[in-house]
Amino acid sequence: MPELPLEFEVFCAKCGAGLCNNCTEGRTPRRNVPYIRIEPCEKCLEKAREEGYTKGYDDGREDEIKGREGG
Repeated sequence: MPELPLEFEVFCAKCGAGLCNNCTEGRTPRRNVPYIRIEPCEKCLEKAREEGYTKGYDDGREDEIKGREGG
């Protein structure tokens, strides 16, 4: 199979952070073809964790209040 050298940069589509340090390259075990694996953006992951924590806390608090009110 012919190979084509390629240089490119990777950026987060959501926040624009550079993802070059979140990328690994290699070759697949069976077919031995090149692949690129890109990890999620750390900034967006942290933001999603914070939003999830806040939502979970708020939902739990709401359930607790409803429980006290008998509803």
